[in-house]
Amino acid sequence: MPNNNKIILGLLAFAIVFSAPHASQAQETSTTQQPAQTVTVEKAPQAPKAPIVIEADNLSFSDETGDIRAEGNVVITNQGQRVEAELVNGNAKLSEIWINDKARFSQPDSNLTGHHTLYNYKLKTGSMEGAKGKIGRKYVAGDIINIYPEQYVIDHGSTTNCPAKVPDYHVSADKIEIWPGDQMIAYNAKFWIGNKVIFSLPRYRQSLDKNEESSFPRVGYDSDQGFYIKQHIDYPLNDKLSAYANLDYYSKADFKPSFGLIQRESNFSVGVAQGDFLDDDDNWIKKEPEFKLAYHPRRLGTLPVSYSFTAIYGKWKDDYKASWHQEYELYFSRDPIKLSDTMNLYLGTGIEHIRESYNNSAQNIYKFDATLTKKWSERFNTWVGYHYTQNNVTLFAYDSDDLNRELNSGFTYKIDKMNTIGVTRSYDLDQKRVEDLDYTWYRNLHCWQATITYQSKEERIKFDISTTRW
Repeated sequence: MPNNNKIILGLLAFAIVFSAPHASQAQETSTTQQPAQTVTVEKAPQAPKAPIVIEADNLSFSDETGDIRAEGNVVITNQGQRVEAELVNGNAKLSEIWINDKARFSQPDSNLTGHHTLYNYKLKTGSMEGAKGKIGRKYVAGDIINIYPEQYVIDHGSTTNCPAKVPDYHVSADKIEIWPGDQMIAYNAKFWIGNKVIFSLPRYRQSLDKNEESSFPRVGYDSDQGFYIKQHIDYPLNDKLSAYANLDYYSKADFKPSFGLIQRESNFSVGVAQGDFLDDDDNWIKKEPEFKLAYHPRRLGTLPVSYSFTAIYGKWKDDYKASWHQEYELYFSRDPIKLSDTMNLYLGTGIEHIRESYNNSAQNIYKFDATLTKKWSERFNTWVGYHYTQNNVTLFAYDSDDLNRELNSGFTYKIDKMNTIGVTRSYDLDQKRVEDLDYTWYRNLHCWQATITYQSKEERIKFDISTTRW
């Protein structure tokens, strides 16, 4: 058996604990080689507040200098952080470790592998050379990855959503700053498909929200709009303010760009947008321009309820009319009600107020939503939902609710790791008829995803290829 040693660097003391070792495996060192007992040393002023546990086959510790040497299957844990290596040197008084050879560093938002690792447990800062791994949903690599309490900085590195050893697409940059779960900013960014650079930007920003649009081009086909190619570009003016553009071209509708500015704060965002916009029902609108304030969802006291608020003011224009449009919406969402391990109920309600200068109208729209989901297996999911919208007839069809009372249901079935099928059915409870019946096939194309939807009621086909969102 190996000599399995453990060091615990605690809040009040450094404690060295050994499991019962074989005497033949004891080693001599110039520092204090710990016997099978616990030794308590007075805490240095710089000691970290949470315990650091070091485990290894063999280790030594000097209570005079604080020097630590751990060798063989070394594992260091502290507050969700974990370091694995074969040889680690460090100093307990400085709360530092350094590793020349290969090491693995992981915490809840990252998993990195590299060498020449330096980390300070007190300051929560460190660095790794020749590092690669995953930060949030991003696969990353770089000459040096610097670790900070809430941020990672990659020098001369790359990032992608593609998990392949040789990714289909990636972004390379001189410097990449990543705030996990928030945003990424890349400097002198180059966008690659395969081994070809398709375009570059001096600065590039991407939200790390899972629903955010990728800046890699997406292509597709729509029966109503024809073939299209779309590209979203977000250029940071500082760490919160960005200029963006959506460069969309349709073979039937021609070039339909939109652009704007957005300031993203921790609790809200505010922005201005101008250009052409298309909703899911193929309704076009031109904004000339539109100002928008959006408060992010926040808790309602101690209740299991969150609320969000949006306010919109701007000039809307379609083929027949133009109006100064005002829209205010307050919406409440209840935390999912867990009916079983595989069944959840989602509830929401809200009110929307719309005013139009075109006809001097003002209307209040009340909403209620209830959706029940059931996961039958890892492959098969179903849902059924009831959606009520009172007074839903608005001046513009863009982004408006089609039905007053809707019963929505559907399922997805994963055939294999490459193919998934889904069916969605919308039923008009007032007219007692099927409003929409859509069939969708999702095909995994390595690091891209193809989606083909047939909308049977409209006899319409939609086809889209975009980068995979992980």
